[in-house]
Amino acid sequence: MKSSWGTKLYYSIGEVAELTELQPYTLRAWEKEFSALRPRRVRGKNRAYRERDIGIILLIKRLLHEERYSTRGVRQKLKNEPGLIAAAAGDAAALTRGEKPPAPSSPVRLPSAESAVPHATFGQPSDEAPESGMSEQMKACLQGVKQDLEEVLALLT
Repeated sequence: MKSSWGTKLYYSIGEVAELTELQPYTLRAWEKEFSALRPRRVRGKNRAYRERDIGIILLIKRLLHEERYSTRGVRQKLKNEPGLIAAAAGDAAALTRGEKPPAPSSPVRLPSAESAVPHATFGQPSDEAPESGMSEQMKACLQGVKQDLEEVLALLT
């Protein structure tokens, strides 16, 4: 990937095509095919991809090309495993920092509403992670939220 990776808040479709080694028409088709991929529109119709979007593109590319899923299979997998999307966004953020993302066989699974530590109180660690009081899954989820908030803050300043 080129050196512009991780240096910008938004990327054009041409830049994303170059970064992901996909054609722009493929990205436009995937935008119609996969509801998780929704780049923003700026100045009318121009697409503005964030790191999160690039992470989702790389996830879809891996599922289609490496793991040999059909497009229907990828849609179903993304629907049934929403943690994959959060992990993909985190993977893209890790790549921009020059870190190696986690192995594809171990996607982050977000806790369900029922198992999201509903009875835990602030300041008391849960049984899942006694050292920090927070599970790795929750940390990954919060990291994604933090990144999105930092992007919003950067837009506002």
